[in-house]
Amino acid sequence: MLAALLTGAQFTIALTVLAVAVALVVLAESIRFWASAGAPAVHDEGEPA
Repeated sequence: MLAALLTGAQFTIALTVLAVAVALVVLAESIRFWASAGAPAVHDEGEPA
């Protein structure tokens, strides 16, 4: 519906903004998950995974 109201350049900008917003949400959720899991920041090569 919204796409029908936008012209070519506006549609490209809208898709770019949407893609950036989705990427930021994914990044934020990944960081939140990693932080809540209590995983170490560095893995020592000598330790088993």
